[in-house]
Amino acid sequence: MAIVLGSFFLLLLIGLPIGYIMGLSSMFGLWDMGGWDFLRILVTRTQSSLDDHVLSAIPFFIITSEVMNRSGVTERLIRFVNRLVGHLPGGLGHANIGVSVLFAGLTGTQITDTVAIGNTLIPQMKKEGYGAAFSAAVTATSSVLGPIIPPSIVMVIYSTLIRETSVSSLFAAGIMPGLLMGISLLAISGIQSYRRHYPRHERATLTEILISARDALLALVTPLVILGAIILGITTITEAAAIGALYSIILGLFILRTISFRDVWGSMLATAKLGGVIFLLIATSHTVGWFVTRSGISADMAHFVTQTVGNKYVILLLLNICLLLAGMFIDVIPAAIILVPILAPALAALGFDHLHMAIVMIVNLNIGGATPPVGMTLMTAAKIADVPYEKSVKEALPFLGAHLFTLGVITYVPVVPLWIPRLLGLW
Repeated sequence: MAIVLGSFFLLLLIGLPIGYIMGLSSMFGLWDMGGWDFLRILVTRTQSSLDDHVLSAIPFFIITSEVMNRSGVTERLIRFVNRLVGHLPGGLGHANIGVSVLFAGLTGTQITDTVAIGNTLIPQMKKEGYGAAFSAAVTATSSVLGPIIPPSIVMVIYSTLIRETSVSSLFAAGIMPGLLMGISLLAISGIQSYRRHYPRHERATLTEILISARDALLALVTPLVILGAIILGITTITEAAAIGALYSIILGLFILRTISFRDVWGSMLATAKLGGVIFLLIATSHTVGWFVTRSGISADMAHFVTQTVGNKYVILLLLNICLLLAGMFIDVIPAAIILVPILAPALAALGFDHLHMAIVMIVNLNIGGATPPVGMTLMTAAKIADVPYEKSVKEALPFLGAHLFTLGVITYVPVVPLWIPRLLGLW
């Protein structure tokens, strides 16, 4: 195990992509264990890791988000939410957060939400007098909701790593934390907007609200179809994801008529590129997971924590700190693939609920993705807003504080994430 960890961190310092790092470090470890003959394990583990029908849902989720982004759905959602909350002080800031809540059901990724919403709303917010750094901070921190409110790609991957947690139970468990995070962001946005006298729009008439709702409804059918079919057990996750992808293409091509077959082809190419990266990460991670299981590090970790800490509340605090730090420097999907096989069995051995810990880990890593010093989501929003990263960091701190408050609630009050799964009989 030492040569695997040593080569892993050495290659990480060199700056190699994380998928290659996991593959090469596993290869070095296998060669050290048994020479060239042991390298067959790398091949068999890579093949078996992708032999799961659940994973075929990932490309469908990606192409759904790609087609929706190209279909002008973002503008329709923005118009709808702005009609509802635009009359409040800082209405566009609230609309930004509200759209992220709705958009999360269409994409399931942070960066996609940041780019799609940021490219449309940030220039508009700046034009109306909002600070550029504030606009970037709102966009980045609300995009954290993307992988938490289902459907979520990282949840699909988690379910393949830890078999005790089904995709449907993870999707159901993400609803309450995602909504609570959205509400806390709205509270911070409202306070900041009131203090800074950010502009408000005229109150929309009922007719205007109904028209914008009608336009947005066609898009919002997608997550309802996907989630309803999965959670109610009507279809498998793969079938539901395929239906969602087909619906998004029909919507863009024949109903809204805002995309062409060339756009669909472009969406497929983008899906192949991103999907290839994700599947490489999954494939190479399983060999690393084999080393982790064989070394007994999870059991050793559980024993060490029990002997040195003992108090479960302190254990959860340390878990949150470690995951937040990991999320700051490593993207959500590779961080989950690396850490989940180590931490989940150790936490289960300590008596913690599998599904509860899954949501805590997923929320942690996603908050880290918008948290400095790296915070790729925040960095992306700052580039869109054309503002120094340092200024956007300062503006993001209150919103990140709201996220940490929510994280504390779902960590120490398990009923919050587990209520809906239990209500539906999924857990």
